[in-house]
Amino acid sequence: MLNGHLPPIPEDIFVEKDINQDWTSPVSSFTGINTIYAYLQSDFESKGFNDALTSPDEKYKEDNLRLIKFDLEIIISKVKTYHDSFLKELEFHINSRKRSGLVDLVEELLSKKEDLENHMRKVSDIEESLKTDSGLFERAILAYKRGFTKGLASITQRTLLAKEF
Repeated sequence: MLNGHLPPIPEDIFVEKDINQDWTSPVSSFTGINTIYAYLQSDFESKGFNDALTSPDEKYKEDNLRLIKFDLEIIISKVKTYHDSFLKELEFHINSRKRSGLVDLVEELLSKKEDLENHMRKVSDIEESLKTDSGLFERAILAYKRGFTKGLASITQRTLLAKEF
């Protein structure tokens, strides 16, 4: 404590200035399964830390964990819609080019379709793990909880452990 006041907390602890992805952008800017991976690799630990400094309340933490899950559900829904649309487009081109006798192009399109179907299965697996809070989704939850706990510890260190008695 300085002159009876707590030391100031730097602005960068409360304000996020570096935002990697705008999760509210329309689905056309998303690139399928990579969007899900990018979201799951977000810095949830820093988010948890900052949230603890904002409101060190268990209910606030639980609400934010639910929001992380809901955001992932929205992203998965957008990606699935994108994949379904892309699959229909691929199937149209496969049938059309097959009728035109473009064998090599059809083989290339079939390979692309197989890759897309693999991605669709992976998205379904991630969606299932979301229902049980396991798998890749569990990483995001653990990181957020770890950050929130570190934030609580930081508050205690700044407020109580810095006091002289």
